[in-house]
Amino acid sequence: MRLIIVTVLVAMLAAAGFAQDNLVTNGGFENGFEGWITDVIVGPVEFIECKEVVHSGTTSLLMNIGKDGRGIARSPAFAVEAGKQYNVSVWATAEGAPENMVYARVHWWKTEPGVASEVEIKADTERAGGTFEWTELTATVTAPADACMATIRLESGGDTGVLNTETEGAYWVRFDDLVVTPAQ
Repeated sequence: MRLIIVTVLVAMLAAAGFAQDNLVTNGGFENGFEGWITDVIVGPVEFIECKEVVHSGTTSLLMNIGKDGRGIARSPAFAVEAGKQYNVSVWATAEGAPENMVYARVHWWKTEPGVASEVEIKADTERAGGTFEWTELTATVTAPADACMATIRLESGGDTGVLNTETEGAYWVRFDDLVVTPAQ
């Protein structure tokens, strides 16, 4: 009996430690958009708490993007250590997205969000585009020497050097299970 109790306690502690490793609060959208900021850069863009199609859990972020649209969802800020490496992972699926325009972007901050690092402003995950099933987009990034905080922007339809990206038509992108952990 004691062995069973000890085994259960060890398993519970391991699970609790694993859950605490993710630096992003609500990275799986299980609490809707709580803590997240959504922004239409060029409309129309609609942000939806999707319950029907998820990578895991009960909710994902669905971005319905109109022709030539661009939208972002920004995570809650989290603390980072200057010079330390972090693993970033997010799952995405899309239909008709512009090539190489589905990704996650780390923004480095000197203090609170709004005061950007002067050493390095951003770092991106791998990119995807077109129509694809759930795909993991990853990166290992290093916090610049003057960074103490970061946020993650889930993006589509942007970063061409202009605010507007010409697309063939409307498309959608789903994001789920954003995880940021210290690299080992």
